[in-house]
Order: sequence, then structure tokens, then C-alpha cells
Amino acid sequence: MNESLFRWVAGIASVLLLAAPALLPPPTVEDGATEVAMLPPCDVEEGIPFVQEDQVTCYWGMSQDILSLPKAIDALNVEVAVAWQKQGAWIGIAEASEAGKCELKETYYECGKQSINLVAGGEASGNEFVWKATSGEYRFVAGGDDSQTLQQFEVEWSYQATLEVSATLYILFAVLLGGYAALGSSGIKKTIARFQR
Repeated sequence: MNESLFRWVAGIASVLLLAAPALLPPPTVEDGATEVAMLPPCDVEEGIPFVQEDQVTCYWGMSQDILSLPKAIDALNVEVAVAWQKQGAWIGIAEASEAGKCELKETYYECGKQSINLVAGGEASGNEFVWKATSGEYRFVAGGDDSQTLQQFEVEWSYQATLEVSATLYILFAVLLGGYAALGSSGIKKTIARFQR
């Protein structure tokens, strides 16, 4: 009697497991914030009158704050969405170690144009981009139209981390439970014994 009841429960559970990936959304964590990005002012070196034009050197700005992503996120599907309103400006993401190529100012790093490597975003990103993040330490980078004044603008970012449970696991458990429901414990033992011969 108990065996029969357990087989019925196993059969129902196997059907539910097969339907679970479609019925249950994967567990998700979300968060976001607004940061202030800096466009550093250009340096202007005056040329000799009537002979040489002014020498203008412009920069990219990198945040002092580090975005640390632990190894645990490599098991997740993490998407970071970054958006901003300021026209003529862009945002990118660089590994934190790239700050070694820049000069530390009071509240940001001043980096020569094209001197650092970006892992996401950049000049071709328009006013938004989505970055598929992996573990590591990162900083936000800002660039855009050349200006002789320090420019600040707000950047909105948000992330969504989803645990991707493999459909294979659901199917494996469903097959195991379905096998028990169809054959019972004695049937499973007989089947295993046949394969061992």
C-alpha cells in the first residue's frame, strides 16, 4: 500500500519537475543606484602668437570608487544596465587596475584618451549599454566632447542577477522519479541487475 502511494507521488512530482522550468521563474536579485560621472577639463597650452596654434590636450575621467564583484557571481547570469542623459558624453567600464595608467585628482582619475582598455561601453555606446558582468574589480570611465571646464553628469545603473538552474537537472530528477513511479523499487532493482550482467 505504501509502495503504491509513493509511486503515485513520484509520478506527480516527475510531471511537476518537467513543467518547473516553464512555470517557475529563476531566482533573481536586482538593485541599482545613481552615480556622478566626471568629464575632466582639457589642458590648453598657448602657442606663440601668429606662429603656432594653442595645444589642447583632453582626457577621460575614471571613478575613484571600485565596483567589486565576487567570484560567486560567475555562477549567475549578471547584467548591468548603464544609462545617462548628457549629450556628447559616454560611459564605459574598465578593470580597476587600469587606474595605474592615470593621474589621481581630488575626486577622480584623469586618463589620457585611448590610454585605457574598456571591457564594456565606450564612445559607440550611445546613451546606454548592457554589460554581462563577471567577477573582478571595475571602475566607471567617462569621456565625451572636449571642454575646458570640469563637467559632471548623472549616470543611472542597475543590475539583475539570475540563477540559471539547468533544465537538465529538472529532467534528470523527473526521469528518476518517473522511473520509480513506473517500475517501483523492485522493478528498478531488476532493471539494474539486467544491466550488470
